[in-house]
Amino acid sequence: MSATTEWPLPKFFFQVEIDSIPNTLGFQACEGLESEISVMEYRAGNSPNFFKTKRPGLISYSNITLKKGMFTTDDNLYQWYKELALDHQHSNRRTVIISLMDESATVVFSWTLENAFVTKFTPTGFDAEADSEPAIEELEFCCESWSMTA
Repeated sequence: MSATTEWPLPKFFFQVEIDSIPNTLGFQACEGLESEISVMEYRAGNSPNFFKTKRPGLISYSNITLKKGMFTTDDNLYQWYKELALDHQHSNRRTVIISLMDESATVVFSWTLENAFVTKFTPTGFDAEADSEPAIEELEFCCESWSMTA
């Protein structure tokens, strides 16, 4: 592996695309994009070793939280949540693509999340003393799996 003199990518230049939701407004934050491989421990009954062997198990994917400012003409995230809340079959799953871009707005890495659905919607909190803070809504969703491309 060779040493590089490049700077790391900034984490603030990203975009989120959700099937059937217009991509007109940007998100302030995207948190929770992670996966983990569980560990299975096993020890055969006739093993002479006094320890368990470890093997990779199932992969799990964490819930992802998106945060963005609330606008008077934009209730797309709430509508997605509402559709799922009324449809107990959860048939309204979507593909979500999260992309990290460089300074020239070229996508460098992207994560494609499959069969995503909303698990939680949080409208803004209210605070009479926060005269300069914007209203921020949060959407938490899960997915069955995701893949990363460079």
